[in-house]
Amino acid sequence: MANRWIVRSKNEKISFFLIKKDIYKTVAVLGSLLLVVLLGLMVGIDIIPLHEVINYTFNVAPIENEFALGELRMPRVLSGMIVGASLAISGLLVQGIIRNPLASPDVIGVTGGASVSAVLFLTYFSDSLGIQWMPIFAIIGAIITFFIIYLFSLHPSITANRIVLIGIGLAALANAIVMYILVTSASFSSEQAYLWLTGSLYGVNWLQTLSILVSFVILFIFIIWLRRTFELYSYGDAVAEQLGLNLKRFRISFLFLSALLCGLAVSVAGGIGFIGLLSPHISRRIVRHHTSLLFITTAGVGAILVVLADWIARIAFQPLDIPVGVFTSGIGAPFFIYLLIKKRHSF
Repeated sequence: MANRWIVRSKNEKISFFLIKKDIYKTVAVLGSLLLVVLLGLMVGIDIIPLHEVINYTFNVAPIENEFALGELRMPRVLSGMIVGASLAISGLLVQGIIRNPLASPDVIGVTGGASVSAVLFLTYFSDSLGIQWMPIFAIIGAIITFFIIYLFSLHPSITANRIVLIGIGLAALANAIVMYILVTSASFSSEQAYLWLTGSLYGVNWLQTLSILVSFVILFIFIIWLRRTFELYSYGDAVAEQLGLNLKRFRISFLFLSALLCGLAVSVAGGIGFIGLLSPHISRRIVRHHTSLLFITTAGVGAILVVLADWIARIAFQPLDIPVGVFTSGIGAPFFIYLLIKKRHSF
């Protein structure tokens, strides 16, 4: 018992234990995230001293680089953190529901569905409705794609691995639709859409940052509240049903939550690939025993990957600002091929 902490209320309505090693590892991930965030705020074309970052953050004193830090770097870094966490949690949910390590929102076509809706909006509706409606369109596209995949999963002959293949086909179809829209649309909207599709945090403002922050916090709290059902489902359908879990309601609820998270991330940053695939695999190697800590660690890992990739994209090829999706795809694509080879006998 020395390696765990037991938490129990007097009436024993609240009772759980925490593995000390998992807590230390989770704290280490969050500490690493803090360092990466500070790196993203301090280092760019110009280096902003740490004391200026602290002064601006806590409104202690006016600083010399207020515009660069407050209007350019801080919303971009915070948005990257939330986008990465959202995609990572979405990927963890998808892999848990489908029970396949190859599954993630971008691999099974959900990001593609959100992209189709967003590009449609950018091309045909943004001028008349206003850009603030784009998150709604992206979320609707993600939800529609998720439920198409869910309808396929209801057929008894469709295995988890085949669902991944169906999702890859849907992703290819979504990409074809997007290319058709871009080819037939005006050049200005095409340029906007191309940059957005690659996955970029360039030009993110405080309104977008705060809106996705509030949405992510609400969704994350709700997911943590439902973590027990996620644990039950991991034991298999037979055991979960015997313990009273309604499988159909569970799958629909968590697919819906995953779609919301994916749609929110895509609406701000575009098609940043493979974060939902990589982050759960990394976090499962860090935390093995506690679902709440697994969710927190996965969110932290996803945030680190996006913020770090965006920082490299900003400084590696100055004065060019390379889309962050280029770097995440460069890391994620070989990892996906590795997983595909590892599970080649399952298809």
